[in-house]
Amino acid sequence: MRMDEMIRSFPHQINDQYKTLKSLKFDLDRFSEIENIVIAGMGGSAISGDIAKMIAKNDLSIPITVVRDYSIPQWTDERTLFILSSYSGNTEETISCFKAAILKSKKIISISTGGELESLSHENDVQIVGLPSKYQPRAALGFSLITLLSVLSKINLVSLEFLGSVVKAADTLNDFYDKYCAEGLLAESIAKEIKDGVIAIYGVESSTDSIASRFRAQIAENSKMLSTFNVIPEMNHNEIEAWNEFQFMDMKKIAIWIHDEDDHPRISDRIKITSKLLAEIDIKNIFIKCSGDNYQERCLKLLFLNDWISYYLAKANNIDPIPVNRIMNLKSKLS
Repeated sequence: MRMDEMIRSFPHQINDQYKTLKSLKFDLDRFSEIENIVIAGMGGSAISGDIAKMIAKNDLSIPITVVRDYSIPQWTDERTLFILSSYSGNTEETISCFKAAILKSKKIISISTGGELESLSHENDVQIVGLPSKYQPRAALGFSLITLLSVLSKINLVSLEFLGSVVKAADTLNDFYDKYCAEGLLAESIAKEIKDGVIAIYGVESSTDSIASRFRAQIAENSKMLSTFNVIPEMNHNEIEAWNEFQFMDMKKIAIWIHDEDDHPRISDRIKITSKLLAEIDIKNIFIKCSGDNYQERCLKLLFLNDWISYYLAKANNIDPIPVNRIMNLKSKLS
């Protein structure tokens, strides 16, 4: 499957997996009295945890911690829900976290296409939720995101109404694609504008930060380009001083601002003033914001748009977005 086909399938991934998981059941006695959630994963599996945490922030009453490491937090205990997420099922950091989690809690769920994580889950009486295979992990975000949210709904941690709003939001993405993401439209025009530049991506704390982080990762894996990521308002307290006229003098410098209509008014002020200060030293500012009936819909549109920008950026640079040869080489050497 080509990368553009995988990106295009994002809304269908959400709808198809939601329907698949309708019959999924959990032992609610086991998954009761949960006081906190730890989602362990790497790469695309971890960013789905970040995004689930972000878009469910107004529906979820207990904290989520996303772990990208070999170990789990010391404060976890038998009241912690552990969700181990690995698309391949063989991510060594996630396997290490699984082995630590089973010593702490019986409230454990694995999400994977198979591999060692599936085998360990069967051996340790851990319920495993399957994902469709044959996708690049980074291009399976729709599957992993709706799976996480469905799991949280099944064990009564987020509401059915909220879950339904995410599925309904996915239905708006087909029309959004036709208006903004198809060839020759906004996504491709942004890609062409930034292809020769030094790129800094800014999200908003607890609003679009995970979307901005995902965008940086997609530019790295799909477009094979470096970019940086930071958040407002923290950026205003340090990084703003690093923008200057003497670094990268012969290159176009670009600041991309990813924000939402419900951001705090002072955040909007900060973005407006900061971008004007940067424009004074010839920094190109690009603002990315989507409209929609609710926060969930706007977030999905931003994710979809940014994935398309990363695809067109690869295309503009005559790069095949699928291979991740250096990642595979590293894994081979580590093994």
